[in-house]
Amino acid sequence: MAHELDINGGITSFANARSDHWHRLGQSVGHTMTASEALTAAHLANWNVRKQPMIIPQPPKIDADGVTTVAPVTVDDMFATVRDNPVIPGQVDYLGVVGKKYEPVQNEATTDLLNALTDESGAHFETAGALNGGRQVFVTMKLPKTMVLKGNNGQEDTTDYYLCVLNSHDGSSALKVLVSPVRIVCANTQRAAMARAKSSFSIRHTGGAHGAIAEARNALGLAWRYMDEFEAQAAALYAQPMEQDEMRRFAKALVKADDPSATTTARNNRQQTANSIVKLFVSSPTASNIAGTRWAAYNAVTEYFDHYLPVRGAKTNSAASMTRALRAITPGSGIDTTKLEAFRLLQTL
Repeated sequence: MAHELDINGGITSFANARSDHWHRLGQSVGHTMTASEALTAAHLANWNVRKQPMIIPQPPKIDADGVTTVAPVTVDDMFATVRDNPVIPGQVDYLGVVGKKYEPVQNEATTDLLNALTDESGAHFETAGALNGGRQVFVTMKLPKTMVLKGNNGQEDTTDYYLCVLNSHDGSSALKVLVSPVRIVCANTQRAAMARAKSSFSIRHTGGAHGAIAEARNALGLAWRYMDEFEAQAAALYAQPMEQDEMRRFAKALVKADDPSATTTARNNRQQTANSIVKLFVSSPTASNIAGTRWAAYNAVTEYFDHYLPVRGAKTNSAASMTRALRAITPGSGIDTTKLEAFRLLQTL
């Protein structure tokens, strides 16, 4: 799978604040958590991430005088990052290759920032975990703000907002905060680019509570701005009706079903994807209160990619579901890009 939860000795580095934790993996806390509790429950504490010299072994020198051991060559400007395995005592895990200016930041170093985010926003921790052998870690927090649209059948259509804090130990990315709207009735994860607000932003690792509060306030200011803009754009999509023929054209354009450069097999597969998205638009029970709108069209896309997209290599439904769920909080994935494009297309059709 492209994104895997970190599993060591049968124990998964994942924690969830709900008792019905994600696919029965990891440690279920069953109550809201402090940052320290989240890191401990998800086996993210005491990793001691550090840089180690990279050494290239040399073959022995063999001549008439015998065999001489040749000293290894040290790579001066590159280092390996490693951690102490959180479950298996004495095991050291390789994480990645970084430059000499890279300084590891322990998972515990984010606790002041995470606690400041919760204190400033009223959010609470819901999940925490590690991906790809500990190379990336994530924490999600549920915000108190919700978006409510009055459904056309009289029922409310509710979307919750989450903050996802993502970090890496392999030098691949900075500490990032991602705003993630999630529609409650179907658990679809929404992604949309706003012209006047960003949905993700990098923040500095801070060395204390005072700096963390300042960073949290800055991050939350950007987050609130994005949520306000997202709500306005979602309401605009909901206000625009969409017929089935228009939906079919949109779905085909989104997945490039008629791309002349694609193979016949690829075009057929893309057409099947488009058909599945249209079917959800027409008949998904989760769209009954928003049916026939561009907002329903967008949610048909997110529902397909979050819950129905085939996952190569997944041997069970739960494995496929886990992969899709992890992709939902991973910016830059193919699914993430498609959701962004779907929102953009529906605004410009």
